[in-house]
Amino acid sequence: MESPVTVDRLYEGAKRFARLAMEAHAEEDQEVFLLHAGVSVERLAKAALVLVHPTLLTEVNGKDDMLLHFAGAVSEPPARLRTIGASTAIGRLRKMDVLPQKPKSEAADLDGLIELRNGVAHLGAEDVEDYLAVFTATVDKLLQHVRRDRGAFWESWSGTVQVVLDDRADRLQKAVRLRMDQARHRFRTRFADLPDGAVDGAALAVGERGLIVVEVGPGKALFQTLSQCPACDREAAALFLAAGEDSPLFDMELTAEGLLCGLCGFHLSSTDEVEAVGLPTVVRYSAEDLTRIVAEDAERLAVLKLALPTVRTHAQDSF
Repeated sequence: MESPVTVDRLYEGAKRFARLAMEAHAEEDQEVFLLHAGVSVERLAKAALVLVHPTLLTEVNGKDDMLLHFAGAVSEPPARLRTIGASTAIGRLRKMDVLPQKPKSEAADLDGLIELRNGVAHLGAEDVEDYLAVFTATVDKLLQHVRRDRGAFWESWSGTVQVVLDDRADRLQKAVRLRMDQARHRFRTRFADLPDGAVDGAALAVGERGLIVVEVGPGKALFQTLSQCPACDREAAALFLAAGEDSPLFDMELTAEGLLCGLCGFHLSSTDEVEAVGLPTVVRYSAEDLTRIVAEDAERLAVLKLALPTVRTHAQDSF
């Protein structure tokens, strides 16, 4: 009887759970990501050990059923398969110099990923660090050891993984590129079975043209206008613009501070991130471009006029 514990089976399991982990990370479901990423690493680590010799999966607990089976002394596997856990597998691979030693820093590391995976399985976890970089780097090292192709393992996520592993890009560029890849995946998943006409209709439903007053606060007014999304390439994103208190309404110089797409969920949260995707960071509008004010009450309008004091008569009338 063929053993259910083989390199190929462990590899395929690791590949399946890696895909589920990446999908969960794209949906910002950190707990599900940790569960699937931990299982993927464990199975790929065990595949790396089996490639050397199956006996490396046996526990050292005085029982020899699994040891005899893996060594080929008996063909039938025991009724209950018991192999080492993820931490032990990782420890053995470290001794073999397949995986790097545990870092001394408190930064996110592989041991933290496995501990959190176990914690999520039993109690749940909140506000944890992002372990995507640790996960992808560990898988990359293990794939090299089992001599499997990175592209074949990650498939549609290969580009995203390349972004995460790229040491040449700075942190901001990597964060934006990662979000963009994840947003494109969400877009493909949500609209793959719909015709282009239906997607265009959805874009019209979530996007609003014109210049809209969103919020007025001390020293600054916030506007939004319709923009093409850098991720899904649909005109369905709200570009958020800010004007200082000294900006005249007849010639407003607005600074782009963020973006949110209503179709794919891609978002930018700073002027630097807007610049990183190639969108203009400064645009000009006048009062005539204003189409709507979100909170249409007298008090809010009065605040708006105070925040942007240099107003021509026809600009005042437009309110």
